[in-house]
Amino acid sequence: MRIIQASYIIPLNAAPIENGYLFIEDDGTIIHLTDIPPISTDFEVEVYEGILCPGFVNTHCHLELSNMKELMPEGTGLPEFVSQIPTRRNECVLDPVASIKAGNQEMINAGIVAVGDISNTADTLEVKKASTIKYHSFVEIFGLDKSQAEQLLADGLKVVADYQAAELSASLVPHSPYSLSPALLEGIYSNSKDKILSIHHQETPSENEMFLESKGDLADLFGGKGLDISSQMGFGRNSSQYSLLQYLPDEQKVLLVHNTCSDASDIDQIEVHFTNAYWCTCPKANWYIERSLPNYDLWREKNLKITVGTDSLASNDTLSILEELKLIQKQCPHIPTHELLSWACKNGAEFFDYDALGSFSTGNKPGLILIENVDGMMFTENSKVKVIV
Repeated sequence: MRIIQASYIIPLNAAPIENGYLFIEDDGTIIHLTDIPPISTDFEVEVYEGILCPGFVNTHCHLELSNMKELMPEGTGLPEFVSQIPTRRNECVLDPVASIKAGNQEMINAGIVAVGDISNTADTLEVKKASTIKYHSFVEIFGLDKSQAEQLLADGLKVVADYQAAELSASLVPHSPYSLSPALLEGIYSNSKDKILSIHHQETPSENEMFLESKGDLADLFGGKGLDISSQMGFGRNSSQYSLLQYLPDEQKVLLVHNTCSDASDIDQIEVHFTNAYWCTCPKANWYIERSLPNYDLWREKNLKITVGTDSLASNDTLSILEELKLIQKQCPHIPTHELLSWACKNGAEFFDYDALGSFSTGNKPGLILIENVDGMMFTENSKVKVIV
């Protein structure tokens, strides 16, 4: 048994405790939490300065893009970013396998215990098998050519089968509303019943323009490449209605990623339809690409189930949930730290049904991290993670 004291313990199943004591088994299983000093002297108390909390859950990452670090220019906007990815991928000089291993280790060192990873291929499979991180692979497919939908679907299902054969959790998911034909959306959903879903959602103003007004930068980009976007251009309703609401039942568990441009009416449509919608924010990637962030006050007003992701090293300089939270807190210092940590730990674990993660409930084994160099219960520029368990 270990007894750990910290300046602040944020258990996420109860109120934060100042100078509390956390009792754990040697393997990290939570025994109990108290503000009363231990009577027995059989065990030495480990004393730390900082915030003790459960391990982070990174709900949105692209581990296989880890060799693209520092290749993509910043602040271009999503359409330009998307258009440059194929060319920039060909310019990669970093070894992809080594980069994937390094990305996985970076997340371990950053206190991340579980990851929802976007996987277009099985390139990350071997690293995931050997990792201490609990991975769910969202096998993502996209394609606008209706004639290729059947083949794209078969290719995606083959990748899902590869992960499942390795006893790794995986599900087939769409990339984004603007990048899929109706035939491909229908095929994905028919093969993903009872599975969790993820979709890049309302990340740029031109997504809404494309669906609502049949114009905008994304429409120009795809139209200029001769791609068939007739289904999107003539839709006349928002991207949620195109890609989600007309296909999925209300009990479907879905992770909406980015949502930078979701307004109150967009949110209400989703929340009225789905009982299990989760809203993932990747603030550093949004800032890197679009120089914009979601309206977090609106999200809080709507009582959304919020999670946090790092996105990829193509659009970020770290794979650190703490760095994401520091950016949010810098922009919105009125959001309590314990609430941010609920987004980053508890809500992500809840989305994946990882019952043993996300809080210091008795019997859980959530990982323990210490956030050092804090100012009371606020992060600072120098705050960093120390993994305790």
